[in-house]
Amino acid sequence: MVQYLANSKFYFEIDGVTSLTLKSISGPEIELEVAGGDAAIGVTKDAKTQTQATIGGVKYNSTIALTYVAGNEGEQKKLSDWYDDCHPDTFSGGGSKAMEGRKTGSLVIYNPDGKEAMRFNFTDLFPGAKKQVGSLSVDSGGQLAEDNIDLYFTQVIRKV
Repeated sequence: MVQYLANSKFYFEIDGVTSLTLKSISGPEIELEVAGGDAAIGVTKDAKTQTQATIGGVKYNSTIALTYVAGNEGEQKKLSDWYDDCHPDTFSGGGSKAMEGRKTGSLVIYNPDGKEAMRFNFTDLFPGAKKQVGSLSVDSGGQLAEDNIDLYFTQVIRKV
């Protein structure tokens, strides 16, 4: 039996950002919509009910959400700079480096032995929304500040 502990053994890298400590990652999601699988389509000899499940469509979410410890140095700064480069300033507008700012990345899931079990390679990663998660209020003392960034992509290919 194959066992993957995706909740504790994973790694995500983006071009130029290879040591980011992630708290969580979610997405992408692929959902196959089934047509006709929830009701009988007829009955045959000996009162046997027949059903048929057919793929009726595919829902695809091309967003990855990363949650990581906030900071202004190292890998966190690289993500912030990338986001800033790809989005025009809110007040003054102007151009951005959105077209040349697209990157590639990989999500790696490890098996319990620490060996690579699955790899998903992403093309055209682009930073979407970026926000602070949690609170920085006085009564939140002792808690880590976290950031969340949504990444969009045009293609994902599963290797392994």
